[in-house]
Amino acid sequence: MAQQRHLNNAPVTEALIDFRVAPPNHKLDETAKRRLEERLAGTYVLKGPIRVSQFILGVAPTGEGSSITSTEELGARYHSSDDKFVAQFQSQGFTVSRLVPYTTWEHLRDEARRLWEFYVEALKPERVIRVACRYINNLRLPMQGGRHFEDFLTAAPAAPEKLPQAMLGFLKRVVIADYNEKAITILTQVLEHTQGISMEAVPVILDIDVQSQETFAPTDAALWDCLDRLRRLKNAAFFESIHEATAELYA
Repeated sequence: MAQQRHLNNAPVTEALIDFRVAPPNHKLDETAKRRLEERLAGTYVLKGPIRVSQFILGVAPTGEGSSITSTEELGARYHSSDDKFVAQFQSQGFTVSRLVPYTTWEHLRDEARRLWEFYVEALKPERVIRVACRYINNLRLPMQGGRHFEDFLTAAPAAPEKLPQAMLGFLKRVVIADYNEKAITILTQVLEHTQGISMEAVPVILDIDVQSQETFAPTDAALWDCLDRLRRLKNAAFFESIHEATAELYA
């Protein structure tokens, strides 16, 4: 494991905060959209609707086939004026993402808190039923000189001992329950098999998703306390997943 500390060049490609809510009293109708755009004016712009489509294929007794396609609009996606933040306002939840370059947790959390007030005003959810923070890290590992993934990752995927050990790709996903904190942590490590990877910077994705299914009123301050607690669990998962040599790459 590596020592927990601030990394000046953290390998975060996307960090997000996500709230799932009980069915709100209203969907994001045109009136709610106009209200949101008024509140977001000068800082965010509408990029487009969020839709889900269903395709149903059926076969009649005569043997003839039929299909039905339906599309439902769930909400809208907004981007900050510099395209560094993406906010999704949907009937089932609210998500704010920070893209590259990542700054600080406080910056992300405070922006989420500001936008959450607009979400509550527009969609009027009854309660929050899931809280999550997720960090997607792109580790560029120097694998030249016969180094192994175990040199950088504390729980690296491994091939069976008697098989060749030159792994070109892997996908490892572990779901960890923390009953004391009433949370789960989903750890995913991915290396995609693609041509032309430089051994000087092998791209391994370390995806950390920490969730709690505690229930909160939308304006309850404990909601943000829970989120800060999940962030601490996320930090622990990150530094427990890498060796000190890996942390030093981003110090």
